[in-house]
Amino acid sequence: MIESIYEAAQLLGIGDNSTLIEINQKYKTLLFEWHPDHCKEDPEECNAMTERIVQAYKIVMSYCYNYSFSFKKEDLEKNKQLDPEEFWHKRFGHDALWGYKE
Repeated sequence: MIESIYEAAQLLGIGDNSTLIEINQKYKTLLFEWHPDHCKEDPEECNAMTERIVQAYKIVMSYCYNYSFSFKKEDLEKNKQLDPEEFWHKRFGHDALWGYKE
């Protein structure tokens, strides 16, 4: 099971960490590239690859839909995503060189 999820992620070009948005974008990009209506390769190869892409996407999405997320406060704090302004401020502080104005 783990191997099939890993192989599916590799086929889709998904990195070690990806959001659902990134997974969907990779899927759509590959599907457009290999779909028989757009593919410039051998039609049988295009069909086969399209089927592999669709199957890989189903495997990855099944994993994502069945993954258990933690909503404990300490886990949420640990995995907190910073908004861009907060990230910039945390990284560069009040340095005028980076455009911070008081």
